[in-house]
Amino acid sequence: MNSGFSRKRTYLGAQYGFIAGLFFTLAAWGVDALVLSRSHAALPLLKFVPALLVCIPAAVLVGYLTAKFEKALLGLLFWGGLAVLFTYLVINLPQKFTAWYLHRLGTEASALVNFEPLIGLGGYWFYCLFAIGITCLLCGFLENVLIDQGLSSSSEIGPLMPSLICALIMLGSGVCGDLLMTRDFRRPVVELDKVLNNAAVYYDQDVDDATRRALRLGSVDALGDLVLEPHSLILVATDKYLTLSKVMVKFENGVALCQTVLSQPTFCKIIGFAQETRGISGLEKLVKIYKTIDVIIGSDIIGTTNNL
Repeated sequence: MNSGFSRKRTYLGAQYGFIAGLFFTLAAWGVDALVLSRSHAALPLLKFVPALLVCIPAAVLVGYLTAKFEKALLGLLFWGGLAVLFTYLVINLPQKFTAWYLHRLGTEASALVNFEPLIGLGGYWFYCLFAIGITCLLCGFLENVLIDQGLSSSSEIGPLMPSLICALIMLGSGVCGDLLMTRDFRRPVVELDKVLNNAAVYYDQDVDDATRRALRLGSVDALGDLVLEPHSLILVATDKYLTLSKVMVKFENGVALCQTVLSQPTFCKIIGFAQETRGISGLEKLVKIYKTIDVIIGSDIIGTTNNL
């Protein structure tokens, strides 16, 4: 009897951890992936998939161990460690992992990638860890209490209550992660997509100056009739203050690089046409893009290439 009860308890603990990892990931990166996919982002799941693969197994392990040992302080230690892991992912997935993956991808975007180290990184860690830490510790504090209550409940919904409460807490935790970090890397893509869509709607029409300014249509004038083509966008560079960003826009017949300031598009430049890149090897294509950007932008936004 005791063995069966213990197995059921640890099973509920693992389930509790699974719900924690799943709902944190959905709130912290799932919404981000959904919004990016609706905004024609090239890789909307770039952060969500690795986060899901890390967060759920880690949270299942923490939930299982907390239920198995039934020690309050040990449970808080486990969940505190999980909070550190979640915070690490919130801070590093948009920057370090994205830069690493885009470099490995070997496309036009690879040559443009330059995510500068953030100024005040300690502040991001403090606020993210504070918000995520409180919610994780709360889940850890409540886990054994909720599981015991669920097991002793005579109603059918009783065993489900721990998971429901955990889901609500971790949704709030994930939302904090999104608002404090992930959203800042999403907004340039979302805002640029809006401008491109508006530019296509108003293409070759007489638009008064007030409307042009409000819709920022002037920022994409250099793209001409490319705005009428389907497009995909990917954030390739940010400055150390997260104020200036670069977004690569790929059309059917060309590639453009657009700059945003405080997530608002300011100007775009065409850096290549489809007919110019056909038949060019990968290395030659990277060299061409580097030289084009140096001439058009006039600033080193993609770093130096020592071995190119």
